[in-house]
Amino acid sequence: MGVEKTQATQKPKMPELRQQIEQAGWPFWAGLVFFFWVLIGSLWLIEYVSEWLVDENRLPVKQIVVQGQQDYLTKQDVLQALELQMSQSFFALNVDKAQQQLEALDWIYSVSVRKEWPNRLKIYITEQNPQVHWNGDFLLNEYGDVFQADTDRLQRELAWLFGPEGDENQVLETYQKLSELMALYHVTINEMSLSERHALQITLKDGVKLNLGREDWLNRSQRFLQHYPQLKRAHNLDYVDLRYDTGFAVGLKQNNEDQS
Repeated sequence: MGVEKTQATQKPKMPELRQQIEQAGWPFWAGLVFFFWVLIGSLWLIEYVSEWLVDENRLPVKQIVVQGQQDYLTKQDVLQALELQMSQSFFALNVDKAQQQLEALDWIYSVSVRKEWPNRLKIYITEQNPQVHWNGDFLLNEYGDVFQADTDRLQRELAWLFGPEGDENQVLETYQKLSELMALYHVTINEMSLSERHALQITLKDGVKLNLGREDWLNRSQRFLQHYPQLKRAHNLDYVDLRYDTGFAVGLKQNNEDQS
C-alpha cells in the first residue's frame, strides 16, 4: 500500500509577512485621513453657513407687517421697540425677545410676533382700551386693569375716577352703570370718587356735585335725575345731598339769591 504524503502548509517568510501587513494597513490609514479631512470640511461648512445665516446683510428682515387696531400706537413706536432685533438677520431674530420689547410699550395690551419666510416679520397688536382716568396719574382699561400711558394721545375725553387701590373693578363697574342711567337724562359724569369708607361722590359735567353716600347709589341717582331738569332751570345748583331714604337736600352757589 502506498502512503500519500500531504504537503505541509508553508509559513510565509518574514519579509513577505511584513509586506502583507503594510499593504493591509494603507487602506485603513487612507480612510482615516479622508474621514479626518471630511470632518474638518464639514465643521468649516457648518460655521460658514451659520455665519451666513446670521449676517443681517445677507438675510435681513425686509418687511414688518403690523395688524390689529392702532389708535394710539405709531409705526415709529414699533420700529423703536424692535431696533435691537432688527439689527440681526431673519434667522437670528429672537421672536420671544421681540415680543417682550413690544409688550413693554405703554399702549399695548397684548401682542404676538412670528417670522414668515423669507424676510417678513408679522405682528398682531391688541391695544389698551382706556375707559377712565384713575387716581390722577393712571388709566383703567375695559377690564379694570391699571396702566400708565401718554394721555396726550387720548382721542376722547375721559371721566376722572378716584378710589382705594384694589377697588378698581368696583369703581369702574359703578361708574359704567351710573353713566348708562344718566345718559338717559342727557347727563354726563365728569368725576367720581369712592372713599376708603366706600362713600360715593360724583361731579357732573356742569359742575354740580352729588353726594350719594355708601349705598343704594342707582336708586338715589334716579330720584335726583327725575327732578334735575326743573332744579337746573330754577336754581344755580352747587351740590345735592342724596343720603336720604326719601328726597334730597340742595345747596346753591353763593351768587344765587335763593341760597339754602
